[in-house]
Amino acid sequence: MVDRGLLMDIVGIDLGTTNSLVGAVVDGKVTLFADAKQDELLPSVVGLGANGELLVGRSAKNRRVLDPLGTASSVKRKMGGAERVRVGDKELSAVEVSALILGALLDRAETALGKRPARAVITVPAYFDDAQRQATRDAGELAGLVVERLINEPTAAALTYHTGEEQTVLVYDLGGGTFDVSVLERDEGLLEVLQSRGDTRLGGDDIDRALTELVLDRLGDGRRRVEADPRAMTRLVEAVERAKIALSDRAEVRLFDPFLAGDGAEGVHLDMTLAASDVERVAKPFVERTLTCIDAALHAAGIRPADLDRVLLVGGASKMPLVTAMISAHLGRPAQLDSNADRAVALGASLLAGRIGGADVAEVLVDITPHTLVVGVLSEGAADDLDALAVIPRGTVVPVERSQTVMTQHTNQPAAMLPIAQGEEEAFDDNTYLGEVVVEPLPPSPAGSPVEVTFRLDLSGILYVSATHVASGTSAETTISNSPYRLTSQTRAAAKQAVADLRATRQDEASADQVGSLQPMATDGDLSLAEAMLKRSRRALETRAAEPSAELARAAETTATLASAVKTRAPEVAELTDALADALLDLV
Repeated sequence: MVDRGLLMDIVGIDLGTTNSLVGAVVDGKVTLFADAKQDELLPSVVGLGANGELLVGRSAKNRRVLDPLGTASSVKRKMGGAERVRVGDKELSAVEVSALILGALLDRAETALGKRPARAVITVPAYFDDAQRQATRDAGELAGLVVERLINEPTAAALTYHTGEEQTVLVYDLGGGTFDVSVLERDEGLLEVLQSRGDTRLGGDDIDRALTELVLDRLGDGRRRVEADPRAMTRLVEAVERAKIALSDRAEVRLFDPFLAGDGAEGVHLDMTLAASDVERVAKPFVERTLTCIDAALHAAGIRPADLDRVLLVGGASKMPLVTAMISAHLGRPAQLDSNADRAVALGASLLAGRIGGADVAEVLVDITPHTLVVGVLSEGAADDLDALAVIPRGTVVPVERSQTVMTQHTNQPAAMLPIAQGEEEAFDDNTYLGEVVVEPLPPSPAGSPVEVTFRLDLSGILYVSATHVASGTSAETTISNSPYRLTSQTRAAAKQAVADLRATRQDEASADQVGSLQPMATDGDLSLAEAMLKRSRRALETRAAEPSAELARAAETTATLASAVKTRAPEVAELTDALADALLDLV
């Protein structure tokens, strides 16, 4: 019998660039947890309110209109790197921001399950390197989780499409910030990844930026005014994002925002038509880049397009009709876009979490490493140039442990430094450096003394390296990470405290709403955001008064309701502000 307590203790999480989700196996079925408005998607956005309270998700996304420079979003690409981002008046690492997003997801899970999960399976792009995977694990730890497994996103998505038949499947995952493609085979309860390719710098965000550039160009002389105003740029980007989504089933949409930047006669007005053909023209080069990855993955797997039984499209950016058309044409077979394209990865992660918790709900998974892992050795006859000696080749099934023997270069050298990298290039320096392991002190010994280096890659793609001087037995080992900002014991404690302090402001605010006065009131931060939204709405309603529509009527009604709530500082001000923001976007 499955221990229900164990199942409630572990969740699956899709930690996405644009949106994040959390789910679990409940009573034998996969369930994604929603907020009070029944929305399963949590925007991956973090900010601070006017009173310094933590905002995560839609409230932070709405706050971005007022404080675009102090609101963090799309931090996934920054994982494993040194760049820090502003959250209100604070500077945080991508790991800390991700931990706050994970904390908000755990809040949802706790509300649904009645207890806070302690363990998780978290998804990562298949082409994430070791440092990015380590950073994801660190974020989970800061959020109070034991990360049982990192699972590649295309693999997670494939788990959700179980048919019980033997199949060769290609999963195409174009998300907000990253792209992956995997070729898999499933047979009799076994799902095996044959090959993966990807690009961690390619996603829907890039298409949005290119579309925004197109709109800015069309603004002519007003472009400089808009670019100089962070709030105006935020509103423009949001309008473009909304238009791109709407153009999935429309020929054209109107972009409209009076006084986008400035006021009066000097104001810059956004009022133009964006056509589906504009989106296709802008997006086509980005989709073409994904075709190269598809071809490489199929070639490495020894699979022809005609051998594929299914082509699955997942990820929010895959919803563009252009993607379905181009992939279908390129492969010569129809590509299938699921109605849950932006939820498939989370569903798969939740299935695997259920299996780890003891439920018989998912196939046995066999995954691979997408990169060759190498150690650097001196080129023959060279003083400084290093060759890349493969220890674990790309496409090797994980978990795996492999060894290679290298030689010392000098008589009586005091130490052996072994640099580690990932990549497919023969020259070591042309690959992505990951770190090093140093064996010291070495006893007096001749040049050419053997040193055995062992790589161990776990199911989550985390690399552990050890090396031993064969003659003396002197050894060293390390967990590889190329990031100078990888959490140490000192920085880990500081980061954990920073996350806890910010989380406390959110928890205190929630507690105050529950145990405060008999008539709870909107906060100053809620009121500031509401006033800004009302000002924007009144301009839009005035400008479009001669164009009656159901959307305009809804915006007018919500504006009046919010204005009344602001006068009395009613507790539903924040909720009504969100509703008005959605109503204004519907005017696109």
